[in-house]
Amino acid sequence: MKKNKTMSILVLIIVGGISFFVFMLYAAIKTKSTNLKGYEPYKELMGKTVVLQYRTTLFEEKIKIMTPNDEYPYLLLDERHPEWQYAEDNKKLPEPDLIEIISFPVGTKFTIEKATQYTNGVSGMSSPSVFGTINSGGKEYKVFYRWGKMDISKYFDKIKKCWKFHQAPWQIKQDTTFYALPEAKMW
Repeated sequence: MKKNKTMSILVLIIVGGISFFVFMLYAAIKTKSTNLKGYEPYKELMGKTVVLQYRTTLFEEKIKIMTPNDEYPYLLLDERHPEWQYAEDNKKLPEPDLIEIISFPVGTKFTIEKATQYTNGVSGMSSPSVFGTINSGGKEYKVFYRWGKMDISKYFDKIKKCWKFHQAPWQIKQDTTFYALPEAKMW
């Protein structure tokens, strides 16, 4: 009787330990996110409709690796975006992952609904994005636009204002100010 009770406790400890290990592993590699609506430069854009000052192109991924939110499946890019060359090179592949959907002319309106920062649980790299809607030709497109990059040298020097922003298609000129953004939270 005592031997069965000891075995039961031992099995319970092992199962509990394995469950705890699996949970901690999941928590460590899970992509984390944080709402950026209260942080500059995103704060002033929330809920607003901006006019695109440059021609932009909409892409969709075959395999949703870079798409951070299923509600907004289309990637918006323009020639000033750091990922533009990747998109151009991808078009030349026999089976491209990025599929060009439509190009929007200057003057297209983009309603920005939210901004979120995602931090990959494996690499630890963060990528902030704005999400919104473009109505064109009688169709509604739910899009995301990656906007913001951490200056690694400032980050390692523990300077909070280490985020810089390339010129977005709704900006007439680039904002050269560095901003402080929060680290993405676990849940």
